[in-house]
Amino acid sequence: MGKVKESLSALMTESEDGVRQLNQYTLKEKLGQGAYGSVYYGIDGVDGSAYAIKELSKAQLRKNNQSNMLRERSMGRGIGRGRGRGLFAIKAAQKLEEENGNPLDLVRSEVAILKKLSHPNIVNLREVLDNKNDDAIYMVFEMCKKGAVMDVQLGKTVEPYTEDKCRHYFRQMVLGFEYLHENGIVHRDIKPDNLLIAADDTLKIVDFGVSEMFVKGDDRMKKSAGSPAFMAPELCSGSSNGISGRATDIWSMGVTLYCLAFGTLPFSANSIVEIYDSVKNQELKIPDTASPELKDLLEKLLDKNPETRIHMDAIRIHPWLTKDGQEPLPSTEENCATVVTSITDEEINSAIRGIANIMTVAKAVARFKRRSMQHHMQNLNLNDKKSPANEENKDTSS
Repeated sequence: MGKVKESLSALMTESEDGVRQLNQYTLKEKLGQGAYGSVYYGIDGVDGSAYAIKELSKAQLRKNNQSNMLRERSMGRGIGRGRGRGLFAIKAAQKLEEENGNPLDLVRSEVAILKKLSHPNIVNLREVLDNKNDDAIYMVFEMCKKGAVMDVQLGKTVEPYTEDKCRHYFRQMVLGFEYLHENGIVHRDIKPDNLLIAADDTLKIVDFGVSEMFVKGDDRMKKSAGSPAFMAPELCSGSSNGISGRATDIWSMGVTLYCLAFGTLPFSANSIVEIYDSVKNQELKIPDTASPELKDLLEKLLDKNPETRIHMDAIRIHPWLTKDGQEPLPSTEENCATVVTSITDEEINSAIRGIANIMTVAKAVARFKRRSMQHHMQNLNLNDKKSPANEENKDTSS
């Protein structure tokens, strides 16, 4: 991936006929609408190249962060009373105050992660534009002209793909998410809306706004996130502590494959509570039109027990995916040849330049460095315990 440009000199103008200009980019029609803003078709006036420009509302990001904090605070009620409870409320209020001034945590995470990734099935971020006097921040991505792989909505059925086409896209999904998992990243919001198709029919994974980085060997998630209809059963109970992030991604891959194959969701209802109940308790029903191999894979992907759910190494060699071994995927080593290195202080500061104060920078640095530092510190502690000098000091102090 090339260097991501960050600019604080974003200037948005609008002509008399309503055409908006963002620096050298002319914004055309709206391509989509998300929780935090819109995505527009943009043309670079310098070279005529097309880009997808994501316009995010800082106010909406701030509102979301406040809602998350209030939800965390309400979940904390009853855990303790008196001094402990009061301390929790103070910390929550302090964090809310910090987020009021710095509403871009999700953007910082997404930019920092995308800057480190380089894979054919992961979208390329070209530039980030921010103006402190404006409510919006803009992220300029490579254009995926064919849009989302499928437009799936609750209670509706769309035209499904053939199994061959499903296989074509799912093979690319496996390669993209294997790359992420091997490099210590869980996506946490896998769904057709976040899988875009480029002009050459290459599938691109997008939207890393709620992604998490984990230490190798420990992918337990710290918080719940995702779209209800695509969330794993183990996430539908409110707490995500101790839950494998990779296993939840694999479940969401299964829901997405089901959508591609049958044009509808496997578990659907009229409200979020009912959706959660359906995901946890409703039996998986696979239409008779599915081949035995596809049926077998879907049952393994949508296993409600995360302990027995299929793993990525078994998915990549499944008979349906490889046509009984005739079309194997590239090896894991080949697919993950480009390694995501540890994120440095300088890179974090660059990724968030102009959109955070020093306090939030420090928190972001700590969060992203934890992945590489934790293992290092564990080794230091072990060596220190074994040190003869350390034993001597213990004797002296006693």
